Amino acid sequence: MFQHKLKLDSVGRGLVLLLCVLLGGTLWFVLMEGFTFLDGLYMTVITVSTVGFMEVHDLDRSGRVFVLILIVSGLTVMTYTLGALGRVIIEGSIQRYVGRHRMLREIEKIQNHYIVCGHGRMGEILCEQLQLEGVPFVVVEGDPELAEILADKGYKVVLGDATEDQVLERAGVTRARGLVAVVSRNEDNLYITLSAREMCRTANPRLYILSRATDQRAGLKIERAGADRVISPYVIGGMRLVQALLRPTVYDFVDLATHSGGLDLMFEELTIGPGSGLEGVAIKDSGIRKNYDVIVIGIKSASGAMTFNPGPGTILHTGDVLITLGDKSQLVRLGATLA
Repeated sequence: MFQHKLKLDSVGRGLVLLLCVLLGGTLWFVLMEGFTFLDGLYMTVITVSTVGFMEVHDLDRSGRVFVLILIVSGLTVMTYTLGALGRVIIEGSIQRYVGRHRMLREIEKIQNHYIVCGHGRMGEILCEQLQLEGVPFVVVEGDPELAEILADKGYKVVLGDATEDQVLERAGVTRARGLVAVVSRNEDNLYITLSAREMCRTANPRLYILSRATDQRAGLKIERAGADRVISPYVIGGMRLVQALLRPTVYDFVDLATHSGGLDLMFEELTIGPGSGLEGVAIKDSGIRKNYDVIVIGIKSASGAMTFNPGPGTILHTGDVLITLGDKSQLVRLGATLA
């Protein structure tokens, strides 16, 4: 899609050059041969188009030399423009160009979405899972060819360097729910985090920033730059390898519960809203297990305190985040009730 824009740009350049040839030829006939503007334009058009009508006025030797030059330049520009236009039509660039502008308009209106900076190996998996979950997101990618492929897959894509403020602005960072920096270089992730946090300090202070880091030292710097959480793929990979080695059954269960397919179970975090009616209600009286067959395996209070395996008498409060396990459809119902 983005390469097709370049082809349309070549058509625009050709039209500008053609206009310059027509204007230059007209001015020459007016200034050097004493033609009126209309006669000069008429003479230029019939010369460039090689129609072959007779001269408006007799030309001297220098005039005939200029006409020869005008014919060659005009034919060259027209050939270039028509060739570029033909490529646009044949390759469907107009349709793609319209689609790209439609996508950009959608990005301008999108809210509460996630921004994925970088579509490498981690970014690819992340986008696939977000797409699977039906979560709105925008990809920021600097490679034009890859950006075109992603746009053809139906992703909303912003072409550019994610370390630049204007690119993040085009991706809607001040309206986003979260941003994920998964570029390969720690320095870029640090700069993206710093830029996003500064841009959203007043416009979107609740922006959640998740970043990738290859080592602990880089992770600490990225956290200081404003990331809410920093993930090291090597640490996570190593921990999962240990789990698969020492506790394979636990590993299989967690894998099934956190990925689509297999069991109809999933982990989810649900926040108790002010309209839920559960303020001061015990878990046993909340109807969560009875009405939704959902298990509450942990609670994070508004203060940040974590309670694991809460008892039936545990009192719920507005703002508590429930870590739950259950059927996806039931979790969706429960989430709507708690909101």
